Amino acid sequence: MSETTTEPIAHALRVSRRIRATPERLFRLWTDPAQLRHWWRMDGPGWAFAGAEIDLRVGGAYRLSMTGPDGQEHVAVGVYRELAPPVRLAFTWDWENPANRVGDTLVTVDLIEAGEDTTDVVITHVRFANAERAASHERGWTQLLGLLDSYATESER
Repeated sequence: MSETTTEPIAHALRVSRRIRATPERLFRLWTDPAQLRHWWRMDGPGWAFAGAEIDLRVGGAYRLSMTGPDGQEHVAVGVYRELAPPVRLAFTWDWENPANRVGDTLVTVDLIEAGEDTTDVVITHVRFANAERAASHERGWTQLLGLLDSYATESER
């Protein structure tokens, strides 16, 4: 298992992890609902994938949902701003539930080849209104990268 690193940025975050998979495979894992169902959730008892709707084109919308241990659905929504397979995708990010909204934030996922069948996955999430919201999302992205790493590694065996 690879180490996840984080780098604080004012009202933003950057999380990275080296994963044993090609950029092509990882891009597919990020953009294919059939693949997202294997890793898109929080890490812990009671968390489950709840659905993915993806219109994979610049200007296309996405809706990604997971269910928490209390049965509450957590739905992330946004629009794709950049698609450069297999090295980058960028999308707006917010929560569907008005109580959880973070506003006009932007996520960029860079997939940087780091050797034979190894990729550095770098998530940069910017435009948070305050540091607390950035910190809570940093924890979430760190968990998601761990789950992505586990799935990418296990499914290749």
